[in-house]
Amino acid sequence: MILRKCRTEDDGTVHAVLIVFVLVVSTLAGRQFFMDGTNFIVQSFLDPFWYPGDQETPRRFFAVVWTTAPVRLIGIFFPSQIEIATIAYGITTYSQIGLPLIITITSKLNVATKSLIITLFVSATIFLANFAATELLFALSLTTLFVVYSLNPALDPRSFRRLAIGFFLAASYEVVALSNVILAIGTYASARHGKGSMKNRGALVAVLLIALPFQLICHFSETTVPSEGVFHWFVFAISGVFIAGLLVAAFSFKLLERRSFLRAVVVFVAFAIPISLLFIPDLIGLRTRQFRFAYPSRIYSAGITVVIATLPILLNHDLFLWPSRVMDWFGRRPLRDLSFAMLAGFYGVSIVASLDAYLYRARLEKELSLHAGFESVSNCAFCSQPTKFGLPDLSHPPDWPAYSIAHTLKHPELPPVVMFSQDGSSNVSRETIDAFMAHQVARRKRAGADVQDVGPSASPATTDLSSSKR
Repeated sequence: MILRKCRTEDDGTVHAVLIVFVLVVSTLAGRQFFMDGTNFIVQSFLDPFWYPGDQETPRRFFAVVWTTAPVRLIGIFFPSQIEIATIAYGITTYSQIGLPLIITITSKLNVATKSLIITLFVSATIFLANFAATELLFALSLTTLFVVYSLNPALDPRSFRRLAIGFFLAASYEVVALSNVILAIGTYASARHGKGSMKNRGALVAVLLIALPFQLICHFSETTVPSEGVFHWFVFAISGVFIAGLLVAAFSFKLLERRSFLRAVVVFVAFAIPISLLFIPDLIGLRTRQFRFAYPSRIYSAGITVVIATLPILLNHDLFLWPSRVMDWFGRRPLRDLSFAMLAGFYGVSIVASLDAYLYRARLEKELSLHAGFESVSNCAFCSQPTKFGLPDLSHPPDWPAYSIAHTLKHPELPPVVMFSQDGSSNVSRETIDAFMAHQVARRKRAGADVQDVGPSASPATTDLSSSKR
């Protein structure tokens, strides 16, 4: 028994170290910089009061502030340090994955419950990590922490942490309108059965229930429908693949419960599958979709957030016995191995995505250094079709101006450049782009640099930017 406990604690320490390692690598490689992450970093850096234009209400306010607050401060005090801002954004973003996982792993929850939470959480973040700007990651993270503290009250005996979490959840993501109500029911039920102070739990319930009216008010105040067009068949196909994969892995570990070598092989395969994509050029499209699957997978991740929120209810023996009996039948060892496999898959995806992000950005920096002024992405062969150069396409048409603005800020010694996609779409407003380019040209004049190398298209007054519509 003592040997088994020590072995479990050692496994937890190893995974905690590995989680920190892959997230640090992700941050330094710039994995957080692509897709909407670029938009969040650049716009918050340029304007400390910027807020996403597609959010007319503060429905995701705390999630946006958490990831962009350091970027805004760096933009104010160190306006030339876009690289430091990018790393700061990565730290705040990936802390939303690292903190819940490490707290769960080091908690005193029983192995089966701990493994179940880790499996659910990692399955929901394995692709969201590539779409670091999604505010759903904030809601998922806080919901998981709330559940861990609820199931292990010794970590939060006076409920202060859960009160803070409940408050920040209110303005995190739309799914909390449902998940917070479920958390409130679980909190009330545990207090009714004598598990904690009813006074403290009453305050918790009240704070959690704020999310429902708040999100409803925000929803009906929006002039556009949030996440319009998300409910495509492909969204549910991705969710189905995730769920089927989890079930197959779970029953595989159940069948192999007494075969330790084969269980280790399955865990290794979970790590090796994403790594193998690096050595199969024909599957480069799948590496690209590690970034682009993130948006469809939000439906799955939102569903997992709700499932995690139900755990304090389902695992309350005073309310239900069958969930615990099912977990007992399934066994502690298969559940633990399933969580190990999910973590191994997360490590593999993280390494592949980090390497792709680093190589893509390094090549993109080189290509952008050959351009100046306002340019179309069609004038850059690599920008248009990076797959022909052996790298996945990590671009997104509306983010090209942000990519090139970040390049200009990083390399003040080079002529400024703002690149536009072929359809002219841009997440950065025309006014911001014109002001940025004018500032860069003026800076070069003051420094005595030759502004001729910027090109005639660098003047907002003489350049036709009609294609650069927002």
